[in-house]
Amino acid sequence: MISPKKCPLCKSKYSKKHIVVSKKVYGDKKNKRAFYHCNNCDVRYQFPSLTPTEESKFYKNEFEKFMEKRVGKKMSWTNVNNHILNNQDTFKRRYQYIKKYLNTKKKILEIGCSSGFMLLPFKNKGYDCTGIEPSGFFNKFLKKKKIKVYPTLDDLKKKENKKFDLIWHFFVLEHVSDPINFLKDQISLLKKGGKIIFEIPNVADALHTKYIIKEFENFYWSIAHPWYFSKKSLKYVFKKVGKKSKIFLDQRYDLSNHFFWIKEGKPGGMGKFTKIIGQDLEKFYKKELIKSGNCDTLIGVISV
Repeated sequence: MISPKKCPLCKSKYSKKHIVVSKKVYGDKKNKRAFYHCNNCDVRYQFPSLTPTEESKFYKNEFEKFMEKRVGKKMSWTNVNNHILNNQDTFKRRYQYIKKYLNTKKKILEIGCSSGFMLLPFKNKGYDCTGIEPSGFFNKFLKKKKIKVYPTLDDLKKKENKKFDLIWHFFVLEHVSDPINFLKDQISLLKKGGKIIFEIPNVADALHTKYIIKEFENFYWSIAHPWYFSKKSLKYVFKKVGKKSKIFLDQRYDLSNHFFWIKEGKPGGMGKFTKIIGQDLEKFYKKELIKSGNCDTLIGVISV
């Protein structure tokens, strides 16, 4: 296995400080990749990452099937209506922290909008909604729903001279090859006072850092992710972006899900044991993970 010469994020030279985190990369059929930990900026990075050609092919033609195989058919990555239905709880969770940034005259851009489940409720309330979605599968559906959608940010900028009040993306930043310039590119599309809001996986996730379940490790490190961020490495990205920013913590998966990983060694346990352990314990567990920092989600907010 070829070692990297430097960290692709902070550019520090490869040394003993770059620890191999995992030699098992989910979806790497040729087993030629690994994940490394840079102790300089604290990011975990994939090497070698997908080439631009491999990446384009993956997201245009393979991503939905890859995700359905990874998380199960219940999440319906190949059925648009079921995808929207199965993400209603996700919408409600995100709405709790998004709502304070909304008013009646907002232009919203979502990058990686998939089925549009985060945009459609706002579109129906009269918000001006635009989406970026490379998948042709979701693209056709969004156009039928009268949401302007483009395959890339460059395509949007070529066809529209438009500024947005809010730009959001959820579990996208860890997929892009250059996260710093990706965010800077979005800043150029914001109105004065505008904000970028996003979610990414938190590498301090208790399933990785505390419970250390072999099956989870084999599942977690994905070929679709060039990066896994911690609070420290996300702060490094924000420093390079050069705008006012905040980081919040959240926990998506419940105690039932974690029990299920320990018991069955696979995803799919959300709510599985809630009737036995009760909603109060589920909520308490999430709060304690957030308090400890070992939660599964980082929320970033950039203001201009």
